[in-house]
Amino acid sequence: MPAALLALSDVELAELLRSHLVPRDQSKAGRDAWDKLWLAVRADGKLADRAYDILEEFLNATQDALERDEVPEAQKKRAAKFIELCQQSWARIDRGGSAPQYLDWAGKAGDFQPRARYVVNVLVTAIARHRATVREESPGTPADVELWAALREVKLDPDEYDYTEQLLAKDDE
Repeated sequence: MPAALLALSDVELAELLRSHLVPRDQSKAGRDAWDKLWLAVRADGKLADRAYDILEEFLNATQDALERDEVPEAQKKRAAKFIELCQQSWARIDRGGSAPQYLDWAGKAGDFQPRARYVVNVLVTAIARHRATVREESPGTPADVELWAALREVKLDPDEYDYTEQLLAKDDE
């Protein structure tokens, strides 16, 4: 299933996700199919990234329309519910099972909302990769050292958790 989902265009995937924010078929088979869809999205990193981005676009567009007072009064409750469903979908992608839990290794320091957790994980991973590359050649520039110190300051330095090697290996998969 992930290969078929990855083959969808962004518009097709967005429509699929939007139409499956809640299970439409409440039968056991329908609920199982809905669970399998979200498990497939969560289990594939590239697919999860695309889904996060699509859900973020949904959220931003809806929140912007609400802030600009472009949503008719009769639809505001529905728009608020749509935002809630998008946020629940972020959480659905972020939790459980076989999917990596971004920043779990950092304990309370990694306790963010799902999208923020994902973004911070991407940044921490990029910094860890950069540090690993730089350290192969030199101790790093003063700017590098300052960046790495910032990770330690906010308690998100994978080196402090003996996690850098696992983090880098996991991302190479």
